[in-house]
Order: sequence, then C-alpha cells, then structure tokens
Amino acid sequence: MRVLVVPDSFTGTLSASEAAAAITSGWRDAAPHDELISLAMSDGGPGFVAAMLTSENYQSETFQVTDLQGQLVSIDVAISSTNPKTVFIESAQIVGTQLVASNPVRSPGSYSSFGIGEAILWAIANHAQRIVIGLGGTALIDGGAGMLAALGAQPKSKLMQGGLALAQVTEINLSAPIANLAGVELVVAADVDVPLLGSRGAALGFGLQKGATAVQQAELEAALTNYSSMMPKRIDGKDAALMLGAGAAGGIGYAALALGGTKVPGFNYVAAAVELLEQVAVADLVITGEGSFDWQSMQGKAVSQLAAICAAAGKPLLVLAGRVDVGRREWSAIGVVGAYGCSADGELPDQPYEALVSLANRVARTFSPVSWQT
Repeated sequence: MRVLVVPDSFTGTLSASEAAAAITSGWRDAAPHDELISLAMSDGGPGFVAAMLTSENYQSETFQVTDLQGQLVSIDVAISSTNPKTVFIESAQIVGTQLVASNPVRSPGSYSSFGIGEAILWAIANHAQRIVIGLGGTALIDGGAGMLAALGAQPKSKLMQGGLALAQVTEINLSAPIANLAGVELVVAADVDVPLLGSRGAALGFGLQKGATAVQQAELEAALTNYSSMMPKRIDGKDAALMLGAGAAGGIGYAALALGGTKVPGFNYVAAAVELLEQVAVADLVITGEGSFDWQSMQGKAVSQLAAICAAAGKPLLVLAGRVDVGRREWSAIGVVGAYGCSADGELPDQPYEALVSLANRVARTFSPVSWQT
C-alpha cells in the first residue's frame, strides 16, 4: 500500500517535518511492506516558509526584525525563483508561541506585531511586488496594530503597545502604510476563516489558547472593538473586521485586509509547491495530523483543505493528532475516515514525538491490509 504522510505542525511541540518523521517511523515499524511518502504541510502557520523552501522554485533570505517582545530575531523568507518579486513571510517566526514558550505567564494583550511590518518594509526595499504573509501560530492579540505602526500608521506609540492599549486609541491614520504599499499586492495566507470580533474572533475565539484569562479576553474584545471602529473602511467600502480571515493570527489578518489585502488559503501555496494533488492521486491512503483536531480545524485549516482534496480524488484520509476534540459526526462529514489522538484525557503527552510514533504504530495495525502478518 502506498501511504502519503502529510501532517501540519503540532503547535508548540512538533514541527510538521518532525510530525511526519514520527508518523512514518511508527507506521513503518508496524507495516514495513507499505511504501511511505512523507511531506511537511502548512496552512500559513508555523512551518509555512520551510514548507515552501522544500521546492526548488524558492530561495531563502535571512534578516532580523523585532519579535513580539521587542527583541531582535532572525527570520527566513522564501523568494520565488521563477518570480523573484514575490516574497513569502511567516508570522509565526516573528510573533509565534515558541518565542514565549518558556514564560510561565503569557501576556497576549501586550505583545506587538511590529516585526511583521518591518518584514514587509524589507520586502518592499528589495523590490517585492507581491508579499504573501502566512498567518497562524501566533502568541499575540493586537489586531495587527503593531504591523501598521511599523508601516507608518499613526498614532505609532499607541499602536505598537499591544492589544490592550488599543482601548485608548481615538483616531488612526493609515496614509503612510497605504503609500508604502503602493504598487504592491498584499496577500493574507490565513489558516482560519474567522472575523476579527465575536465568539470565534481573535480575542474570544483564540485568547485562552494564547494564555489570556477570561477577563483579559473580554478586555481585548472591547479594545479590538474600539480599534476597529477607528479604522477607515477599505477603498472598496468593505469593513475588514467582518471579512473571513480578519481574526487570524491575533488579528494580523485584519490589518492586512484593511490595507487592501486579499485572503488566499496558505494551504494552496504549499500544496502547489510540494505537488500535493499529484501525490494524493497516486496514494492509497493519506495521513495528516495537527496538535489539536478541533473546531478550528473545520475553519479552513490544513485538515479540512486536505479532506476536500482526498474526497475529490476518492482517497481515504486519517487524522493523527495530539488530541481530538471533535466528534465522529463532525470529522466524518468532511471526509475523514478515522481520527485518533495521542491523549485520551485531554492532556498532551510529555514526550510528543514518542507518543505520535506509538499512535501511528497502533493505527497502522488496523489500517494496513496485512500488518497483522508482520
């Protein structure tokens, strides 16, 4: 049997490449007769640039920007070899959860996306005509205000202090960011299809997983509401706060959309780079995975995108996750034939790599046709 292993990252624990290696190792142990093909996937979140760079059509450039706490951090961007005027930026490298993983108490309302704007300015200075920002896996909730400040929006001092400070904003001037982006196509490669505000927005939908308390979530929702009320409408008259993808990456999607950006699933870029459609077409079974298989997975993330491809190709899809928080009815509705978690009690294991190896080994003994003979 030909098995295609194509997981996303397990945020905070395993990169997509590490997850692919773990699944492949466990499956091969139980079913050595199967042919395994391994790819690293991303939907715009962690690993977006690395996944793009697995294709020979992209080259890497490294430089420094300001991270979410105001420290310098080195990042890689991907530049198209066939069209060098397109630059791919990964927000998780600049404001990702891994940068504050060692902090016992996190402050998503005080972190800033200023470094995202610096990366955009670098791309503009290097003659980019299209800038694609991969969104996902971030630790902040500032509505992209810091990014706007780096691009010249006013009042800069208020916009770069984090999400909670947005409650004090009384006006916003976007003249400088719009001028800086003149002639540049800005693309939002978002991992979730959610608006800025509301129960599934940047603060109320994602605040808890970023370390915010329930009280802080409410404060951030109020601050983002005030902030969005001060923002001018897009040139086409649309309110960017209502657009799908605005709530991605702590609201960075909102700032990019407010500047006239367009949303494209980040999954599509990576799928093209790794020739995913061709790989699925010749596979007998497809396996994907992520840290938490939950309601967010159904909102345009890699699992739902891959499920659509597998359904169209008539290929079965398995999900191996850190934990599974959706029921059979939900995951079977998108075409998944089986969903398995490393943890049965909701807590992620202390050794995630080994746990995923073990899970893949057990699942292979069920799904590989002759695994019981080995």
